[in-house]
Amino acid sequence: MMRQRQSSIRLAIAFCMLIAAQSAPIVRAELPPTYDYTVVEKRAIDRNHFTQGLLIWNSQLWVSSGLYGESFLARYDWPEMTGHKRSSLPRRWFAEGVTELDGQLYMLTWRSGKLLVIDPKSLAITRTMPLQGEGWGITSDGEQLWISNGTSQLVARKGTREIRRINVTLDGKRVSRLNELEWVDGEIWANLWLTDQIARIDPTSGNIIGIIDLQGLLPNRDRRRNTDVLNGIAVDPETGGVWVSGKRWPYLFRIELVEKKSS
Repeated sequence: MMRQRQSSIRLAIAFCMLIAAQSAPIVRAELPPTYDYTVVEKRAIDRNHFTQGLLIWNSQLWVSSGLYGESFLARYDWPEMTGHKRSSLPRRWFAEGVTELDGQLYMLTWRSGKLLVIDPKSLAITRTMPLQGEGWGITSDGEQLWISNGTSQLVARKGTREIRRINVTLDGKRVSRLNELEWVDGEIWANLWLTDQIARIDPTSGNIIGIIDLQGLLPNRDRRRNTDVLNGIAVDPETGGVWVSGKRWPYLFRIELVEKKSS
């Protein structure tokens, strides 16, 4: 989606923005824990990627990059970041999230009603599947796909069959703008679009069980006029390391979480 860079939003304000029933009083007695971060490693990446999806799989890093007429899928050898290959999408498609299931790649398109199945060797689109609503983020738990569409709902599906859907909530209020997704140790992590936060979601209940505050992750000195929002979460299956990035960011960051102490 054509998104202009937003300034960092403080965590409390982000909660207010993301709760759908904004006119209702916000009860914060049961808010989940929040986390700061430590950067333990970073790697350079082409800052021209308008990163929509990030995936580490099969000793390779996969990046889906969006925008109409500019969308593509890129592949790098991981962790060396060499052997770069990319494949452009037809101009009518706006690439969104990407994930892997059963040896195939799955890439969302934003408003085209298409879920693309991609051969990981050739990067060729082997088939398309129908997609209801918009496509935002996608991940896999190893058995099925999980898809976000910009609302508070996450949909689990296998092939063309919907398995279940959940509403994502924070303190009982529905939370929308769930963007890039990643399956992390039995949780679904989701970038909250237009914020510097990642939500940790219980896939059984839909409850947000933690908020990761990544404000300040990309220093001002590394930003340009077209630098966009935080987006992109990938777990390295070999090490368990969590990597994050953003749209037109020059780096990938490996982070470790530090729980914030309540005052």
